[in-house]
Amino acid sequence: MGVELEYGEVSAVDYQGCRIRVRLDDRDGVQSYWLNVPQRNTQGTQRRPIMPELNEQVAVLLDTDGVGGVYLGGIYSTVEPPPVIDEGTDYVRFKDGTVITYDQVASVMSLDCVGATLLKCAQNLTVESGEPVVVKAPSAVLDIPQVTLNGDLQVNGNIGATGSIIDVGGNSNHHTH
Repeated sequence: MGVELEYGEVSAVDYQGCRIRVRLDDRDGVQSYWLNVPQRNTQGTQRRPIMPELNEQVAVLLDTDGVGGVYLGGIYSTVEPPPVIDEGTDYVRFKDGTVITYDQVASVMSLDCVGATLLKCAQNLTVESGEPVVVKAPSAVLDIPQVTLNGDLQVNGNIGATGSIIDVGGNSNHHTH
């Protein structure tokens, strides 16, 4: 029994079973049987299955009788070309518009999230930068019981405070002139 390379569009996705069905172009749109989608790391290290999306253009390898087969991967076309063709850039655009990009030539990683972003860890978090760090937001809240600042502090604007302001040099909000 031989195998044939065929093309089509994903017509059904079984996330639990990691399988798809494909409308086959060369067989007048006939739908394939369920085809396995190969995955990385299915034993010790495991990942969320990477599955093609409905209507995605794909290549499949089918037995000549069309019963058995396997999904090979999605394919771009002239109608739907790759979003980025720079070989030095890794790029992911999600359906909601969020984009993750890594430019290997410039060594720049970018995350452009259309929603919220949460960075959470159970241990220490260290942020180091060889250049100045800029944070832009309409406002910010630091919910931290103790903050230690090593270095000078420059404030361009007003300072509002509740509680005491204590200066270890003896000045405080309780002194008189």
